[in-house]
Amino acid sequence: MRLRVLVLAAGILCPAFGFAQEQFQAFVSGNRLLEACSPVQTPPCYSYVEGVADALQSTFSALHMQHAPFCLPQGVSSRQLVDLAINYLRDHPEQRHFVASANVALAVKNAFPCPD
Repeated sequence: MRLRVLVLAAGILCPAFGFAQEQFQAFVSGNRLLEACSPVQTPPCYSYVEGVADALQSTFSALHMQHAPFCLPQGVSSRQLVDLAINYLRDHPEQRHFVASANVALAVKNAFPCPD
């Protein structure tokens, strides 16, 4: 079971490395998430980004990962997470056709890496 969760988490965090994402049709692509979040950030936009962040943090915790890909600081807001996701999608148009959860994960990872 732990191995499956680890493989799933690795697949979510590696969108540009191709193979895993070409195997299935994403429910929500980066393009679709950007449409939902621009120009006005809608409730589905917030729900999706919050859900991805919560799911990944739960996975890291369940696996007792000592070196998680990102560490959300205390007090980070949903608005900050959505802003990070939107900015990442705008700055990386070559990634938008990949699954949105991977784009959100990379945006958060780039902004909030865990301390060494």
